[in-house]
Order: sequence, then structure tokens, then C-alpha cells
Amino acid sequence: MLRSPEWHLLIVWYFFLGGIAGGAYFTAAIADNFGSSRDRSVVRFGYILALLLIGLCGILLILDLGTPSRFLNMIRNFKFWNPMSIGAWMLGVFGLFAFVSSALSLSADPARARMRRIWSLVGTIAGFFLAAYTGVLIGNSAMPFWRDSRLMGALFLASGASTGMAALSLLLFLSGDAGGEGFKKIKRADRFAIVFELIVLAAFLTWLGAASAPLTSGPRAALFWGGLVVTGLLVPLALDIAGRKVRALGALAAVLVLVGGFILRYVIVMANA
Repeated sequence: MLRSPEWHLLIVWYFFLGGIAGGAYFTAAIADNFGSSRDRSVVRFGYILALLLIGLCGILLILDLGTPSRFLNMIRNFKFWNPMSIGAWMLGVFGLFAFVSSALSLSADPARARMRRIWSLVGTIAGFFLAAYTGVLIGNSAMPFWRDSRLMGALFLASGASTGMAALSLLLFLSGDAGGEGFKKIKRADRFAIVFELIVLAAFLTWLGAASAPLTSGPRAALFWGGLVVTGLLVPLALDIAGRKVRALGALAAVLVLVGGFILRYVIVMANA
């Protein structure tokens, strides 16, 4: 008889915050390399938010492992066949990219800005890996439902993009910078990210077929359909489209996207509980 891994809310938060970190870093890197000087707040907020969340992810992972020595042991003894070892290493690598990008974002020197842009494009790969890796980790489990979820990595990556953008737009709103061009660009990009996530989610459920029952018709079906699909995706998309010029609605949509991103990881992690 298969025994479900002892995963609980610490791991749900780890998956959730890691996804936001990857999405926020990616958004900042795109704004940094292809935006204008009016996107400076997006760049700075994105890099610093990614760094802070990576720090929190490290703390959560250490708490889940029980002692800091176990985490350090994973760092010292890299094992490419061990998914947890790969995850710990990638967390450290992405943390390094986020730290350097954050430090360079505080300088207005053109030479450092060029260095930061090149550095961030490479760092985006690490951010994408972290956002998708958690889904791949679950998909490689031998547990029922998880083992059939081959699109889990893609779904977590899509969710990381939308929640990262949502977190950044919410920070801009709370900082009073929602009137700038950066806020409008992020909200526009987040609309596309939500649509993409809906498409990936539909493909995910189609691929699973009857194996999706723990989500779609099990004890957590109401949370999946009502909390994730409706409240976390469809309602924010409608708010963003209907209230493009009402910044408060954009901020509310961002909050709902974040709630939906957490629910997605919660219902999937707890599907075999």
C-alpha cells in the first residue's frame, strides 16, 4: 500500500511563494529588458519581492525538514537523482540571481543596468525552473492522481506567472504607484496570463480524464471549482476587463488571483490526503 508523503501547509506555502517569486522575477526581467524608464518601479519591486520570497521559501523548507543541518547537507551533497536535492540547489541558485538583481536595481548607473539586464535574463531560467519544478516533483510521485498529472509542471508555471504579476500589481497599488504605465502594463499582461492558465488547466483536466475526480468531484470539488476556477480565475479576469480604468478593481482582482493560486496548490497537494 502506498503511503502519502507527509506534506502539509508548510509545503503548500513553499510551492505558492516559490511560484510568485519566479513570476515576479520574470515580470521584472521583461520590464527591465524591454520596458522603459517608466517601468522602474516594476523592475525594483519585482527583483526585491523575488528575493524576499526566496528567503521565506528557504525558511519554510528548513522548517519542513526539521533542522537547518538537513538543508545544508542537501546543499553540500548534490544528488542529481534526488528531486529534493535539486530543489534545494535551485532555490539557492535562484536566490543568488535575485540578490544580485535586487542590489543592481538600486543603482542608476548605466553600466550596472546593462549588467543587471543580462544577468536577469539568465536568472529567469532559474525562476521558471523553481515555479515549474514543484509541479514536476508532485507529478513524479507514485501516489494515485499525482502520478497521472503530467501537466502539473506547466500548470504551476502558468500559475506562477499570473500570481507573480498579481503580487506586483498589488504592491504598486499599495505603494501609490498604480497611476503609472507600469501598473497598466502588468494588469494587461496578467489578463493574458490568466487566460493562459485557464487553457493549461483545461488541458490538465482533459489529460487526467477520470483520474481528476479528487479535484472535480471529490470532497474538495467545491473549493476547486468555486475557489480556484471561479473566484481565482474567472472573476479576476472579468474584473480586469470590465474595470480597466478603475484601479481598485484591478487590486481586488490581484488579491483574488493570489487566493486562487494558493487554492490550486492546496487542493493538489491535499488530493491524496
